Amino acid sequence: MDMLSNFLSFEKPMGEVLTKFLFYVGIIFIVLWGLRTEWHWIMYFDNDWDRALWGVIWTPIATILRLLALRVGAELVLSVLRLDKTKA
Repeated sequence: MDMLSNFLSFEKPMGEVLTKFLFYVGIIFIVLWGLRTEWHWIMYFDNDWDRALWGVIWTPIATILRLLALRVGAELVLSVLRLDKTKA
């Protein structure tokens, strides 16, 4: 119960906890998007082989780039939150 009360406490700002939570949720959504898109392009091979091959190659690259952008964004938010703490 102590852990729950620490999490729900209004004495500490939730910025870092919320940023980490949204970061992990973002990872899950990006990976699910990548898997769904990869499956779409694999199933598209019957219709247009060249376009499907390009989609199969591009999807992991796009997924990695999105994960990197998410990481950079989360680090920027955390660094802004840390700047606020140094003044206190």
